[in-house]
Amino acid sequence: MNTFKRGFFCSDLSIRYPYRECTITVPMLLLMMLLLPMLFLAVAEIMRICKRFRTRLYLRNLWRAEATFSFGFIATYLTTELAKHAVGRLRPHFFHACQPRLDDGSSCADAHNVDLYVEQFHCSNRDLSALQIRELHVSFPSAHSSLSFYSMFLLALYVDGAWRGRGGVRVLRHLLQFVLLMAALCVSLSRVADYWHHWSDVLAGALLGVAYATITAVYVGDLLRRRHRTRQSALGFSHHLHHHHHQLMADKNAGASAKVHFLGANATSMTTSTPLDDLHSRDSEAEDSNASDHSHDSRDSRDGDEDDDDVDMYKLPASRPPSQSDLSHVV
Repeated sequence: MNTFKRGFFCSDLSIRYPYRECTITVPMLLLMMLLLPMLFLAVAEIMRICKRFRTRLYLRNLWRAEATFSFGFIATYLTTELAKHAVGRLRPHFFHACQPRLDDGSSCADAHNVDLYVEQFHCSNRDLSALQIRELHVSFPSAHSSLSFYSMFLLALYVDGAWRGRGGVRVLRHLLQFVLLMAALCVSLSRVADYWHHWSDVLAGALLGVAYATITAVYVGDLLRRRHRTRQSALGFSHHLHHHHHQLMADKNAGASAKVHFLGANATSMTTSTPLDDLHSRDSEAEDSNASDHSHDSRDSRDGDEDDDDVDMYKLPASRPPSQSDLSHVV
C-alpha cells in the first residue's frame, strides 16, 4: 500500500522536535504485548481447571483463548497500519530526520519560505533509507498505543471474567487489572516522550485498542459471556424453582378444594338419624297399625253376632308402643 505523502508548513513547530531512539522498540513491544499475554493465558487456564484438570479440556480452552486474543491482535494491527498509510501524518521529529529540500533547491530556512505550505519536497539526509523515510509519514495513529491497550485491556477483561472471589482475592484481581492498564499507559506515553508520536496519535491508538478489545471480548470470544451465562442460568434455575413452587401450591389448593367439595357433597347426601328418630318412626308405624285394627274390629262388631265376643278373647293383644324403659338399650 502506498503511503499518502502529506505536505507541511515551514513554520510548523510540532514537527521540529529532535530525533531520539525508541524506549520501547518493536521487538520489545511484541514481547510485552503478544508473547507475555499468550503465556499469561496459558498459565491462567491451568489455574482455572486445576481441581478437575484434563488435558483435552485444557487444550480446548487454551486454543479458544489464544485464538480469540490473536484474532483481535491481528485485526488491531491491520486497522492501525491502514490508518497510518491512509492519513500520512508526519512524525514530531520529521524536520530533524528528513531535512527537507524544496524542488527549487531552497529550504524552509529561507525567509521567503517561512509561511509556505510545501507539497513537493525530498529528504536531503542521505543516511536515511527508503523504509526510514516512509516511517516519517506514519505517525497517526500510534501502533504501540493501539496494540498495548488492546492486549492489556483484553487481559483485564479476561481476569475479571475468570478470576472470581471476594475480599482479598477481589482486591488482588483489581490490583492486577490496574497494573495491566498502567503498563499499556506507560508504553503509550513513552512514544510522546521520545518524540515519535503526537499526543493525539497516542490517544487515537488507545481508543482504537480499547474498542477492539471490547469487540473481541463480547462478540468474538466468551470472556464476558461466561459471567452472563452463569447469571442467566442462575436466574433460570430460580425461575424454575419459583414456577415449581407455584405449581405445587396450586395442586395443593386444588386438592383441598376437591376435598371440600367432596365433603360438601357427602354432607348433602347424608341424612342425620339418631336412635330417638328411629323410635319416633316405630311409634308412628305402631299407631297406624292400631288404628287400622280398631276400625276393622268396629266393622266386625257391627256386622257380627254375639259369638264374636268369645272369639275376641282368643285374639292376640294389639301391639302397644314400647315404654321408655324398653328403649334403654336403643339409646
